[in-house]
Amino acid sequence: MTLTVRYLLSTRRGLVTLALSWIPLLLVGSLAVARVPSFDILLFQTLMVPLFLQIVLIFVTLVDATALIREEIDDNTLPFLLTRPVSKPTVAVSKYAGYVIATLALLLPPVVAAYAVTEAYAGSGLGTDADVLAGFLAATALAAIAYGALFFFLSVAFRKPLTVGLLIGFVWESIVGSLPGSVPKLSLIYYLRSVLKGTIGVGPLSGFATDVSAPVAAGILLVFSLAMLVLATFLFQSMEFRQKV
Repeated sequence: MTLTVRYLLSTRRGLVTLALSWIPLLLVGSLAVARVPSFDILLFQTLMVPLFLQIVLIFVTLVDATALIREEIDDNTLPFLLTRPVSKPTVAVSKYAGYVIATLALLLPPVVAAYAVTEAYAGSGLGTDADVLAGFLAATALAAIAYGALFFFLSVAFRKPLTVGLLIGFVWESIVGSLPGSVPKLSLIYYLRSVLKGTIGVGPLSGFATDVSAPVAAGILLVFSLAMLVLATFLFQSMEFRQKV
């Protein structure tokens, strides 16, 4: 787990994902410097959902989670790790736990910083819109856990997990999540929006049509994450690895 955290935060990959994760702060900072009249907490929410949750967060979790198993297989380093007295399920769960720690360290601070800049620009205290901050922190954490579990499973199940993950993250989630009726319930973004609607009093998602409460949506995301982790662990347990000469 420690090695995974160190790998995801200190390598070139970590520098790229770190730069991407701070895009929201760059955007709100630019709006504040430009003194955009309409820049307020409502605009902050309007920008954060499509930009941060549906682009930045998915890309960061995709890049990090798909590397957990597949890169070690491709680089032929996994057999060395499995020679240690550690079971395959322990390796899988530890890698995922390391991913969660590293990803939350990357994604949560930018949300707080962007929110703080927004409130400072409006001349409000940090606790003025605490529900907005709490909602986005909860949604970010749940998204990192759920998308990470899905992409972690892909890293075990597919030889090209990045390609499959791009299709799911940026095509499936966008198309299915915007369809009418009950179809959006097949996407993770539907439940993330439900969490935001249930935790934030006034915002652009107040008109979002959902019959799922925030606690139920959070529970569904956590159950989905656990299911993906169990499937990934089971599949990883059944795989055989041989050291290539």
